[in-house]
Amino acid sequence: MLQVWFKIFFRNSKKNWLNSLINISGLTLGLAGLLIVLLYLNEEKSYNQWNPNKNDVYRVNLKQAKNSEVWFTVNAGMYLTYPKELPEVTEALMVKPFYRSKVIQCKDAFEFNDKTIFTEPQFFDFFPFKIIEGSTQKFAETRTNIALSKEYAERIFKDNKAVGNTVKIDGENYIVSCVYKIPKNSHQEPDLLIQFDEAFEVNWGNHNNEVFLRITDGTDLENLKQKMNQVIIEKAYRPNVEANGMTIEEFDEKYGIPTVLLDKLDTLYLHNTAKRAGPSGTGNYQLLMVLLGLSILLIVISCVNFINLSVATGTQRAKEVGVKKTLGLPKKQLLMQYISEIVLQGFVSFVFALVIVELALPFFNEFVETEISILHSNSLITLFFTAIFVSFLVGSIPAIYLSNFKEIEVLKGSVSKSKKGNIARNIMLGLQFLISGFFIISMLIVGNQINYMMEKDLGFDKEQVLSVDVYSMPNKYKKYKLAKEVLSKKENIIDVTSSMFVPGEGFVNGTGLKHKINDKSFNSASNVVDYNYIDFARIKLLKGRNFSKEITSDSDTKIIINETAAKELGIYNKPLGEKLSLGWLEDEDAANNFEVVGMIQDYHFDGFDSKISPMFMVLWEGMSFTHSWIPAIQFKVKPNNIDKTIAEIESFWKQNVDAKYPFSYEFLDKKFAKTYKKYQKQQTLFLILSLLVILISLLGLFALATLTIQQRLKEVAIRKTLGASVKEIMIQLLQSFLKVVIISSVILIPIAYYFMQNWLENFVYRIDMPLLPYLITPIILIVLVFSVVGLKAYKATKISLIKYLKFE
Repeated sequence: MLQVWFKIFFRNSKKNWLNSLINISGLTLGLAGLLIVLLYLNEEKSYNQWNPNKNDVYRVNLKQAKNSEVWFTVNAGMYLTYPKELPEVTEALMVKPFYRSKVIQCKDAFEFNDKTIFTEPQFFDFFPFKIIEGSTQKFAETRTNIALSKEYAERIFKDNKAVGNTVKIDGENYIVSCVYKIPKNSHQEPDLLIQFDEAFEVNWGNHNNEVFLRITDGTDLENLKQKMNQVIIEKAYRPNVEANGMTIEEFDEKYGIPTVLLDKLDTLYLHNTAKRAGPSGTGNYQLLMVLLGLSILLIVISCVNFINLSVATGTQRAKEVGVKKTLGLPKKQLLMQYISEIVLQGFVSFVFALVIVELALPFFNEFVETEISILHSNSLITLFFTAIFVSFLVGSIPAIYLSNFKEIEVLKGSVSKSKKGNIARNIMLGLQFLISGFFIISMLIVGNQINYMMEKDLGFDKEQVLSVDVYSMPNKYKKYKLAKEVLSKKENIIDVTSSMFVPGEGFVNGTGLKHKINDKSFNSASNVVDYNYIDFARIKLLKGRNFSKEITSDSDTKIIINETAAKELGIYNKPLGEKLSLGWLEDEDAANNFEVVGMIQDYHFDGFDSKISPMFMVLWEGMSFTHSWIPAIQFKVKPNNIDKTIAEIESFWKQNVDAKYPFSYEFLDKKFAKTYKKYQKQQTLFLILSLLVILISLLGLFALATLTIQQRLKEVAIRKTLGASVKEIMIQLLQSFLKVVIISSVILIPIAYYFMQNWLENFVYRIDMPLLPYLITPIILIVLVFSVVGLKAYKATKISLIKYLKFE
């Protein structure tokens, strides 16, 4: 019996080879896409899962009241006060939010690393990496003890023991206290741990570091956040507010007080309120969901093809059903036979999907910048059962359709004239058009948004600007001044400058900004710049003047603010001459009195999914404590002989600026392009998946049109005999397909609009919803129908009348 079933299955597959090819290839692509997403999702979810403290540790974030922006950096006041004031908080940790680059000198050898983290002695209480040498207790004994990763220690000390050795960093002596091994997929992956120079003091104004808290298990987090907010009110705001004759309620309503948000370490990598997990990167949850949705849609459209083609070819197997029923084969057995055929094809698709994924993974890993392997048992088991379940579900519909044929009708040959299954077929065909149309609309809108971001005026000039990284070294500011003085005289270098905010690297430092008279205050992005920075970047000055070397007081008493800061301070119309104070300095300090001399147009120093923050500019010249913060030196170069220009800069750099660290540079336009890189990836995915979906749909449409028109050839012959023209016959054959396209398009528009509107809401700066994709997509679908079905219909009009009418 099994042998007979295999023979029938093989003959039917051979006879309808195109249908089998479309069915198996479509389901294979869908399963392959799903497996890649499952593997990727598992990889991204695995971050921090090694950490035994993952359920107890939370990162503290601050949500700004005015613009709802979330900062992942907070102040030392919160770090020191929460463990003392709140019994639910058992311990706190302060960590620098970004990797820094350092060179370790061991005897006469120098070893560079770009994954240095500054932290506190209790770091290992929060991130208990496996200790290979030494101990974490030794690390915590003194602030001159450091810890190294196993890989970095091997680079420095080769096969020798690392712990106990004295090394030099920035001219200071440090002792290696322990060597650790970093578990796979940690959002903190430092090669070098250095402790902050000294213990922190309570300060509520400078938001420079990340703070992690250990919170007692079972704590009501909402209640705890209210307590944290109350601590901020009582310690940071109430004394100053009431001293100025206002109540906290009045101040909060008028100016707003930031509130605490907590990110759990367990889910920090993928789900974080500040759109940033840590220095080793942030998971792209939206991309994951897009991939998952696209792979599901790909499976759905493959299933639609499966059902459509199986139902359409049902009439070709009608006599087989009739004979089997006449010979006494029960309906239940018929059902199982036909379902088994589909399940077998699903198993073949599963095997092919594994092959495709294995071949595609290297390219996918490069595309999403990760390292995943196909050898993940849970994902493979999930895919296998998905393939079997989908095949069983999809096979049930045509199986029920076939098993319900009545043997008397099919043996008389009347089933071919029956309209059974037409409604179901049209519904499936409509779903196919619906999904194809959704992909086309999505592809067009995503493309529009990405193009908008790439072409939008950023508010500054990023062309031909070379940004050279400045690593940790003594006398940064002096060396910057030297580089500017010498290199600006080079023929191909137009100008040289520096700013603490390098466009494309986003928000790196913030502090309080307060109006001296009306007491309006808030946390502002703080940018320290050189005299020529505004002219260098061609930032538009809306009111007032630029900084001037000719005016001595500009260096330490003058400030320039952006539009957003001016609006929030309530001085947008008349900002010039207003007096402001900075959170960097004490309010009582006489030097904390800055006069606004200019207001610049808002410009994008971060990505397009973040609002432009209030920002102020002060000069490096007057802020000596910021001189070690210089992140890079920017060179505006001429477009000719760029390689020669870079070589000149590098030569000078290694001789006069920094010989220990690698010469690292990047053009500003490329640096800023990284801020929308993840959306460009989504555009690429939409494009690839759209083409695949359209291809599968076209193949399915072609096969379905072939079968449908084949069943109507006798009708075509009769119409030709009665004098119908080619045009009339083609319209008759096309109209059912065109009706389905039109109905699908009507249903498609609100569905696509809803989903794409939600996608666009991820962007603070975005396009208005375009109408053209919604108008052009139905036209594209109709053109495709005319191209595919019209071709088959035209060929049908050329049939031989004698061949189809000789038995009538």
